[in-house]
Parts: sequence; structure tokens; C-alpha cells
Amino acid sequence: MNKTGKETTEKAVRRFSLRWQLALGMASGFFVIFVALALILVGVVKHYYGALPSAVVFWLWIIIAFGGLVIFVFALILMKVILRPVKLIETTIEAFEDDPMTEVRASEVGANDEFSDLTRILNRTIDRLQALISAQQRFVSDVSHELRTPVTIVRGHMALLNRWGKDDPEVLEDSIKSSLLEVQRMETLINEMLNLTRAEQIPIDNVKEVTDVGGTMHRVYDNFKMIHPDFVFTLDDDLAAEAKVKIRQDHMEQILIILADNAVKYSLERYEIHFALSKTANRVEIGVQDFGEGLKPEDAKHVFDRFYRVDKARSRAKGGTGLGLSIAQRLVEAYGGEIALESAEGSGSIFTVYLPLYIEGKNEVN
Repeated sequence: MNKTGKETTEKAVRRFSLRWQLALGMASGFFVIFVALALILVGVVKHYYGALPSAVVFWLWIIIAFGGLVIFVFALILMKVILRPVKLIETTIEAFEDDPMTEVRASEVGANDEFSDLTRILNRTIDRLQALISAQQRFVSDVSHELRTPVTIVRGHMALLNRWGKDDPEVLEDSIKSSLLEVQRMETLINEMLNLTRAEQIPIDNVKEVTDVGGTMHRVYDNFKMIHPDFVFTLDDDLAAEAKVKIRQDHMEQILIILADNAVKYSLERYEIHFALSKTANRVEIGVQDFGEGLKPEDAKHVFDRFYRVDKARSRAKGGTGLGLSIAQRLVEAYGGEIALESAEGSGSIFTVYLPLYIEGKNEVN
């Protein structure tokens, strides 16, 4: 047994548990009340009827003592039942301490009381912590995997310059230019990995901001028309009234920009992007369609996977990291929505985002 285990065992042996404290406290309280009532009763009887026989007094004290013992045992059993959730919570915390990725969770026992609230909070906290741990592990793994190649390239150029390249102006210029490009690519990659990690950590229950989807869509639409004058952009806005969703405005814009930028990036000959906006009784639907190269069915299955690129060489030439669509999917799902893809090779792709419609009063969180 390790030192921690010994300390836990010794502590368990020495401590005066809460169960015993409460049981003893309840028994002591009732015992004091019984004694006080007995003394009052004896005094009243003595005042009006004379002294009680010694046998009656003796049995009175026996009854009081026995009653106190019964109450103590009853309180001990009652406290065991009442404090059972505490034991489950303790077991869950110990399991999490031993293995942060444990699947052990505290189960809700009994009525919907304060212990049930505490159990739910604990379970949500553990889920959140495990999500953060997983995101951290994936981030470290992704960084080490994706940065290996550019770091090797930069190191190769530096080694070349250190040996003899610094004396050749042409080699010097080429190495510096290539190294700067790789550093810029590493910076972009790290920023997108951080965005992906943040997208996986959005607690939707705590988000209070409400965004007008129509206004945001029109703003992104106007911006892309301005920065891509060689493209034809169209927008079908079927919203008869304002449509709001419970999402941060910057995240809504980020989703739309990722989808629009992806559509522009993979439009080969037909430079046309189509935006669509509509809503049903309970959700908002956003569509972004391009008429580019499209995807094969086997590629479409993995398009939201992190770092997945259909054509790695072509994607790298276009500045792709394979993270944009993963970020969009994580953001949409974090806010309780869905994102779907329809694509045909050679005919283009349609990305459709479904987000829960915010209805004031109905969606309010207490």
C-alpha cells in the first residue's frame, strides 16, 4: 500500500464521521428533552400528588435511557440513508483522482433534493474537465504531428545556410523566403488549432448572447462580394421576420466565413457562390453552395475530420490546413446544431447548417 493509501486508511480510522456526529447529536438532543420533560413531570406530580414511588422513578429513567438509545440507533440508520449520496460522491471523486478519464459517475439517489443537485453538478464538472483534458491531449498530439514537417524544413534550410549557403546570395534569399513561408504556415496552423480547441470547450448552458442570423449573413455576404469581385454571389433570404439563435455573434460569423471561404477556395472554373437562409418552426437553416470540384463519397465522409485534406498538395498550395470545417462543425454542435454536406464530384458542394431557433421566453434559462 502506498503512502497516500495509508494516510487515507489512518484518517478513516481516526475520524469521527459525520454520520456518527449527526446521530449522536440527534440522540443527545432528544435525550436532553426527555430528561427535562421527565423532571418537569416529576415536579408537577410531586407538587399535586406527592412524591412518586422509587420504582416508578427508576423505570422512568430506564425508559428515558432506552428511548435515547433507540433514537440513537434510529438516527444512525437514518443518517446512513440520508448521507448515502455523499458516499457515492466521495467514491466518484476518488475514482477521478486515481484516473482523470474515469467513466465512474455519481448516481442520483432518492428525491430531487440538494444532494441530487450536487451530484448533477459534480458529474457535469467531471465531464467538462475530461473534455478539457481530451482537448489538451489532442492539441499536443496535433501540434507535435503537424509541426514536424515545417520544423524539419526550416532546420534543413538553416543547416544549409550554416554550412555554405550564406555565402551564396541566391541560396540565402531562397532559404530565407522558404523558412518565412513555413513559419507563417506554422503560425496559421497553431492559431487554427487553438480555435478548434476553444470551439470544443463552449459551455452552451452559459451562453447568454443572442444573434440575429439574417443580419450576420448579410454582413458576411457583403464582405465576400467586396473581397472577391471576380465571383458572383447570390443570397436567397426567405426570412419573413428576424430569426435569432443563441450563439455568440463572432462564432456565427466565423462559421459563415469558414464555409464561404471553403466555397471560394475550391471553385475551379465556375466562380459562383450561393447563400440561402430560411427557418422552420424550431430552427434556422443556412446553406452555402459552390459549383466547384465537389467530393467523392469516400472523401465526403471525412471532410469534417481534423487535418483531412482531399488533395494535400493542392490544399497546401491554397493555404489549407484541414481544420476550417472541423472548427465550423465543433462550433455548430457546441450550440446544439447540426451541419450537413451534399456533394457530387465535378458539380460542387452544399453545406447546410441547422441551428435551434431562439424564442424569447421559451428558451430562457432559469
